[in-house]
Amino acid sequence: MKKLSLLLFLITPLFSIAQIEDELDSTRKWFLPDHLKLQFAGNIGFLSGGPGYISNNKTLETDLLFGFLPQKFGGDQLITTTLKTTYSPWSIPLKNSYYIKPFSIGFYLSYTFGTQFDTKLPSHYPVGYYWWATSFRPGAYIGGKLGKDLVVNKRQRSIEMYYELGTYDLLLISYVQNTGYLKPSDIVNLAIGLRFGF
Repeated sequence: MKKLSLLLFLITPLFSIAQIEDELDSTRKWFLPDHLKLQFAGNIGFLSGGPGYISNNKTLETDLLFGFLPQKFGGDQLITTTLKTTYSPWSIPLKNSYYIKPFSIGFYLSYTFGTQFDTKLPSHYPVGYYWWATSFRPGAYIGGKLGKDLVVNKRQRSIEMYYELGTYDLLLISYVQNTGYLKPSDIVNLAIGLRFGF
């Protein structure tokens, strides 16, 4: 009898775990992205887009964006991939399911593909000539969002429009080293984007 009681005690949690997994499977897989973004400008391409995830409390987003810059706008045709994270600590509800996130801050790391970009310093340059990799660019930005919660097919959805004012490492260093010659407007860029929440 003791062995049977012990066996039931050990097996019961397995049924609970299976039930939780069934509930998760019936709603949404954990690995599927929470949203898609489409962004114009922002030093990661003329146009970029890709999937992303959002934290349970809806304040932290992480995105993987793929960007493209046509030759007629940049001199070279460029393809980039960017890992981006954005923190939006406040959300203010408005009428008719609208909301505003008045302040966001974020960081990104982009990689530009192409033979003209180097991940490490080529051997024909003397040591210390360049201290940065030309293919990688870290950057930062601040911004805000305006969104609306929607119900589509009995599921919660959302759409947001956002803006970001940002810069990247080389522009910021140039500004610090050339104070008096460069204005903030010379190193800051504007990005505008849409986020479609699933």
